[in-house]
Amino acid sequence: MNRLRTAGIIWVVSALLAAAISLIFRVDPVQVVVTIAGSAVAAVLGLWMIARTSTTAVPLSYIVGVAWLVLYAALTVQQSGELVAWTTDVFLALIGLGATLAAYRGRNEAISRRS
Repeated sequence: MNRLRTAGIIWVVSALLAAAISLIFRVDPVQVVVTIAGSAVAAVLGLWMIARTSTTAVPLSYIVGVAWLVLYAALTVQQSGELVAWTTDVFLALIGLGATLAAYRGRNEAISRRS
């Protein structure tokens, strides 16, 4: 399996985890809506990367990765008084960062194979 597909799988898994955590544990409606929307974007991106392993989705993965990191960093700061909540947000941010890095490495492999 190539790294772009791996990145897609990580995006789908992170989207599912984030959506589940939001639906089960979040009580602020704004947080729920924003995290579910972010999860939907990440899931669509992940499915696209799994279905079509081209380097076209990689720049979008960078954008989604930065947005994902900003979202969960903001949630971490907002919930800094609750240990479990901010720990979970940091964990989700790191999963998104991992997906972005996997896409970056997959793009580099795809480019070096073409050369």
